[in-house]
Amino acid sequence: MTASDRWLDNLRELGEELRDTFAQERRAIGALDHARLTYLAVHKQHLSERLAEARDAAPVSDLPAMRALFAALRIEAQANAMLASTATEAVRAMLGYEPGGYDRRARPTTVPAMTIRATY
Repeated sequence: MTASDRWLDNLRELGEELRDTFAQERRAIGALDHARLTYLAVHKQHLSERLAEARDAAPVSDLPAMRALFAALRIEAQANAMLASTATEAVRAMLGYEPGGYDRRARPTTVPAMTIRATY
């Protein structure tokens, strides 16, 4: 096995581990498991550092393989981000927060749930 093959195998292993982490993250988002999401965030950070090291050590001849792997990982990361955003919005709606428009920087704003205070 050449150094190039070892590098590519290492990169693929890291990529598969990150894909598995993304799958676990999707399940944790679905279950609203904050503790698991916190653990997975730290784990993803560690994996991204290892992937950056592997990327920097990449032989120039294997750049297409590396690009394909990173493109697939980017798609999964974007899907998880959209799922997390949707879950956040669902929880906010369940708590009674309503969209209130946009601020000066075009960020969505929310209106807190209406409260009715009655005194007798």
